[in-house]
Amino acid sequence: MTVDRLRRSLVLLALFFLAACGPGDSPEEQVRQYVAAAEAAVEARNLGGLKELITEQYQDEQGRTRRDIVAIAARYLYANKNIHVLTRIEGLAVSAPGQARLTVYAALTGQNVSDLDALLNMQADLYRFDLELVRMDGEWQLLRAEWRPARGEDFF
Repeated sequence: MTVDRLRRSLVLLALFFLAACGPGDSPEEQVRQYVAAAEAAVEARNLGGLKELITEQYQDEQGRTRRDIVAIAARYLYANKNIHVLTRIEGLAVSAPGQARLTVYAALTGQNVSDLDALLNMQADLYRFDLELVRMDGEWQLLRAEWRPARGEDFF
């Protein structure tokens, strides 16, 4: 393969991946992709991937910073050998260009949970996350979060 053909192939491949990333997707769909990326990072136990999803300006009402949130995530990943996540998004609103608020209900368990019916038959940690995201340099990142335990009925 000539150098020119290789370059053209690489350019076409890059364009394909850029199109697949969905810059043309609606902001709501981009936020859903953000949640999916966070879910995948947790399941892969990828602390660096989680850190990249949090803006350096993170600050919540308890005074926690990005560093604090990463440390909390690290302790959870360390304490749990296998983590599977099932999420449900509620109340997703893009309030202004580059700003979004949403509630995510997450079930975290040590075994694969494919759907809500499977969740009924296993033990899981259930949480409600109220998130505020901002779009920085073309990427959605977590700016603020509050969380608390959730109830099973929150998932249905």
